[in-house]
Amino acid sequence: MSTISESDRDTDASYEIRADRTENTLYLDFAGSLTAETMRTAADETVEAAERLDDGFGIINDISEFTPPSPEAAKPIQEAQATLKELGVGDVVRVVADETSAVTENAFQRRSREAGYGGKTATTMSEAERKLES
Repeated sequence: MSTISESDRDTDASYEIRADRTENTLYLDFAGSLTAETMRTAADETVEAAERLDDGFGIINDISEFTPPSPEAAKPIQEAQATLKELGVGDVVRVVADETSAVTENAFQRRSREAGYGGKTATTMSEAERKLES
């Protein structure tokens, strides 16, 4: 399993990307409000990690502490989602919390539909893992 983590230098925002080849699952965790530059880096690293997985790979994306990105920061997300579709993404489950912005949740769902795939939601990581398996 490979893991990439980074924090924005001037904020409390961060992300973590893990590709688990055994489970054929990409784990994404975004927190805070990432800058456009950091979001671009995270999107590129997400695609690189997904390229190491097999066709039909799953994604668990924890956005429970992510705040809506700026329009500039949202563009790399949309581009990465389109590339993930091309790479053969299978099921996607997003972890959300009561505090998760509906704007954030809806934007991820809308962009993934535009890219050609859907997604489920869960409120915990264990629930997300169960939903991914079903």
